[in-house]
Amino acid sequence: MTGAGMNKTIAIYGVQAAMGLLTVAAGYAKLSGADVMVQQFALLGLGKSFLFVAGCVEILAGLCLLMPRGGIVGAVLLVCVTVGAMGMTIGHVASAASHSAPAQQLTISHIQTMERDTRTASRTFTVVQHRAQWDI
Repeated sequence: MTGAGMNKTIAIYGVQAAMGLLTVAAGYAKLSGADVMVQQFALLGLGKSFLFVAGCVEILAGLCLLMPRGGIVGAVLLVCVTVGAMGMTIGHVASAASHSAPAQQLTISHIQTMERDTRTASRTFTVVQHRAQWDI
C-alpha cells in the first residue's frame, strides 16, 4: 500500500473511532439518566425502558465502531437507532398536530428580553402553552 493510501486508511479509522467514542458517550448519558436525555424521551412519551434500550444499542454500536473490522455492524446499529428516533419524533409531531388543543385551554404570554447594559427591551417573544404545561 502506498503512503497516500495508508494515510487515507488511518484517517478513515480515526474518524470511525471518534464516532465510536461519541456514540458510547451518548449511550452512557442515556443509561446514566442525564436530564437532557430523559427530558427528550419524556417529551416523546417514551418511558425509561426505551431509554435503556436505546442507550444499550448506542453503546454496542460505539464499541463496534471502535474496532476497525466492526465498523459496518456499528454503523448499521447506529442507523437503526437514528431512524427509530426520527420516526418517533415525526410520529409525535404528527400526533400532536392532529390532536390540537381547544382554544380555551391555551394561554398566550408575551416575554420581553432586556439588554444587559440598557433598560430597553430588545426582543419580544410570544409563547403559546397548553394549560397542562403551567408550572403552578
